[in-house]
Amino acid sequence: MHGAGRTPLLIGAALALASAATACTADAPKPQAAEVRTDAQLLAKCVTLPAEADGVHWTYRTLGTANPRVPGPTDYGLDGIAHLSDGEAARLHDTGTWTPAPATHQPPAELTALLDHPVGTWLRTPALDDDSSSSTPHFLLDPGTNTLYFWAVNPHCAS
Repeated sequence: MHGAGRTPLLIGAALALASAATACTADAPKPQAAEVRTDAQLLAKCVTLPAEADGVHWTYRTLGTANPRVPGPTDYGLDGIAHLSDGEAARLHDTGTWTPAPATHQPPAELTALLDHPVGTWLRTPALDDDSSSSTPHFLLDPGTNTLYFWAVNPHCAS
């Protein structure tokens, strides 16, 4: 009878260890697809486009996996494509020195799927692609398709 009192205690300890191990190895939550927005007025609170656009598609998402159990600030990313008005891509192209952009930053799949034509080569200009700050918007242009791609990390949005 001496060991019978310890059996429930051992079983309880084993169950606690098993549930703790399961919690540590559980799959991380899958990132959700970002909602694609088309509200140009709401976008204007975060980004001033350098050219007139006939339409915009953009996303605003949490970067990484949002987890309320992890301390620290949460980073947000804004990505968008603008279909520029006739003549705006040429006008914008004439305002600076444009060079092919490295393929390191591309529109997310939600936005790429909305392009009605494949983009040839994204072009960048230092005047609109300031590498010194990730919160200021970056812009890439495809003059052949009148498409402007833009993004920012933790953009400063007006209330």
